[in-house]
Amino acid sequence: MLPISLIQREQPVRLIHHAANCDPSLPAGSPVALEACLNAGSALVEIDVVPLADGSFALMHDRFLEVETSGKGDAIQSTRSKIEKLTYKVNGEITTHKVGFLEEAIAIFAAHPDALRLQLDLKPYTPLTQAVLREFVRILTPVLDRIQVTSVSDWAVRSLRRFSPELSLGFDPLLYLDLVDDTPRPEGIPPFRVGAYGLRDDHPLSSYQWGPLGEYFASRAAALLVQAPQGCEWYIRAALLEEARKAGFDWIEFLHQHGSKVDGWTINAADPDQVKLADTLVELGIDELTTDTPALLAEKLGVKAIY
Repeated sequence: MLPISLIQREQPVRLIHHAANCDPSLPAGSPVALEACLNAGSALVEIDVVPLADGSFALMHDRFLEVETSGKGDAIQSTRSKIEKLTYKVNGEITTHKVGFLEEAIAIFAAHPDALRLQLDLKPYTPLTQAVLREFVRILTPVLDRIQVTSVSDWAVRSLRRFSPELSLGFDPLLYLDLVDDTPRPEGIPPFRVGAYGLRDDHPLSSYQWGPLGEYFASRAAALLVQAPQGCEWYIRAALLEEARKAGFDWIEFLHQHGSKVDGWTINAADPDQVKLADTLVELGIDELTTDTPALLAEKLGVKAIY
């Protein structure tokens, strides 16, 4: 029998359209951007969802309204009546495009039955209570079989599995293990400590170097595995997967052996180093890659792809 990784390589790599960013002139992740992507034939699209104070869900990435919209303040303290008056920004400039809500995204997606999947990345900026998550699932009902909900919140992903066993789920371990880079980390977002192995990691295993880096990665991957529902997809920063590989630990193969698919995010197809990294991950058998430009990435990789 072929190893699982070799079996995976025979399948087309799936390229996820990050934040429905198919037209840079449109607000990323907005209803109008989502519709444009789907009208262009995109098969796999990702957008972000922020829960609001009144139980509504806005189509935004950042919790602070001034980052992406014409408003100001904290989204998680806002209600639908406030948010629906706001418009998105593009490159810092206010547009006429109204900030959207989850129901709009579901209606747009329902009108495109040939699209394979809408990935909703649920942000845990506010406590994702049982009531909030139940309402979230209720809104998804018309297209539940074509939705995947992903989150850095493992506790929310576990709750969603209980509420809706048939819902496709994904987990990103970003709050537990991450690279140290030049990107400023928002205040109050873990991991808070840079451990002995030079990675952001608050786990006791990172307190000192007790063995080779590869063994550390293997131990952390095993510890993280129990936090997410069995069989859910894993969304891991592509550069972190590469660090693990260089250290001698194949995180993709590890997750395949435990029945999970793997996505590497977010590949910049205009960067030759990023394309080289994507090519390495494809060789390792990765199932999906997230990128702003799926068509360009497919062309540069020269692989059979679904996007």
